[in-house]
This record gives sequence, C-alpha cells and structure tokens, in this order.
Amino acid sequence: MIVSAGIATDETRDMLLELLQHVYGFDVRISEITIVNQHVDYAALLVNLEKPTLRLAIKLAGRDAPYSYPFDRTAYWHQLVAERTSIPMPEIIGVDVSYQNYPWRYLIKSYLPGEEWATIRPMLNGGDLQKAYELIGKAIAELHSITFEDFGDIDNGKIASITHDFYRMLVDRVNASLRDNTIKQDFLRLLETNKSLFANVKQARLCHEDLHPHNILFQRTDSKWKLATILDFDKAWAGHYEIDLAKMAFWDGMTGDGFWKTYQAQMNIDDLYLQRQPIYQLWWCLEYAANTPKHLADTRRLCESLRFPLIERFE
Repeated sequence: MIVSAGIATDETRDMLLELLQHVYGFDVRISEITIVNQHVDYAALLVNLEKPTLRLAIKLAGRDAPYSYPFDRTAYWHQLVAERTSIPMPEIIGVDVSYQNYPWRYLIKSYLPGEEWATIRPMLNGGDLQKAYELIGKAIAELHSITFEDFGDIDNGKIASITHDFYRMLVDRVNASLRDNTIKQDFLRLLETNKSLFANVKQARLCHEDLHPHNILFQRTDSKWKLATILDFDKAWAGHYEIDLAKMAFWDGMTGDGFWKTYQAQMNIDDLYLQRQPIYQLWWCLEYAANTPKHLADTRRLCESLRFPLIERFE
C-alpha cells in the first residue's frame, strides 16, 4: 500500500527518492512530504526537496486504487492547456502508468502556489468578487475554446472515439459511470426520452468534468487576486462543454456576477442549454451518490423536475 496510518511508508519514501534522483541527480534530498489527499492505495503529495530547493506536487496510485487515475492523459491535458490558453499550468516533470519500475503509477509536476476558490470566495465582496468571477469565466471559456474532431478520451495523444455521435458517446459514459443497475437503466430511459435535445451537439470541446471550488486556485499578487491555476484534469475528455457549465451552476458560488458575461464574450450558450442542464446535473448526482442531506435534497429536486423515479437514499 502507498500510505499507512496517514503517513508515507518508509518503503514508498525510499522509492520516491530513487525516482527523484533519476530526475535531479543523486544529491537530491527530500526534506518534507505532506499528504494532501489519500484513498486506498492512492496519495496526492506535496514534496519539498533540498538540492535543488523545489516543491513538487506528486500523485501516486497503486493497483488497488479506487479509480484508474490515467496520469498519462492528465499530463496530455496539462500540456495542451498550457499551449492553447493563458491559464498558468504546472510543468509536467515525469509521468508513468506502466508499473514497470515501481508498484504505483505516478505523475510529478511543479508546484504552483495558490488558495482554493472555496477558501477565498467568502473573503471577497463587491468589485473584488466580481473581478474574480470574471477571471474564472475567462479561464473556463478558454478551456472550452479547445476543439476536437471527435468525441472521446485521449489515447496516445489521439482521441479514441468510436463515433462522431455525441449521444452515443454520452450513453457509453453513463453506462461506465453509474454503478447501480436500476438507476442506470432509469437514467438511460431518461436520455432516450430526451434524445432530441442532444441532436445538435456536433462540436467536441475540452470538458474538464471536475470544476468545483477546490480545483480552482487563486493567488494574491500586488494586493490583487489572480487566477493561479486549475487543478485535476484526470477526468477531462473531448466532450460537451455544457457538462462543465451545468456542474458549475450546481455548485454554490461557482458562477456569480461577472462569470457569465465574461464567459459569453468568448463562448456562445446554446438555446437548449437550460433544458439539458438538469439532465447533466442529475447524472452527476447519481454518479457520486452521497447520502448527505444536501446531496439527497438536490437529487430529489432534480428527480421531481425531470419526472425521474424519486431517490430517497442511495444503496
């Protein structure tokens, strides 16, 4: 296992040092490891080095990790966003998903300092808050301006797609993401009933699919807050940009005054967006299936609005 009792194991630390020595030379030393997120056989780390003095963000995922963690795809999206947008992005230093040399796949990138939007938003008001929303709107519009010929995931730098038909791709992703078979079949029937809503979705665009208040960072510079970076492209794909918009509209505090005006200065909002929005939002509720009071209340509200079988609790 990667982590034990909340700290990196000595074995993992030794192997990580070996890996970093291959990158920076044998004089490199690890001065501190901080675990910022962890699951079974998975850890997201901040690693401070001596000689050179650097801070790195490192993700490790073993074979028993609960998610595939496609770090090679994540690295691709980071590099693409760095090339095609003005969004500050960390440098990708190393990535390997083969398990050939270590018992985990890894992603090593430079560390960009910043504070989560969830933390700084309550501190802002008036013009400062509006400016921050404008920066988020501009950044997300830049992401969504990246287009592709096909819908699908990245495989060896190319879109691995079986069809140009977005609706078929959406059905495939729903099939892969929903675990409860009864809920899945109900949702697929909902999609079939509303199939006509997706007929005009023809252009594949970058879809981050995990834009929440903890994945957008700001940094204070010269008494002003500036966008520091956007995190976690692990779920990104060539999809429908409205999925991001629907989820952001669902999260508290993600699309306030200033966001939509700035976003729409670069990206058009389709006339059918508001009809597709609750479908995308319900999909997210069903995929993450949390039995918290707020999540259940949000899910029930969407079920009622879409005439979907009411869910009182997830099994």
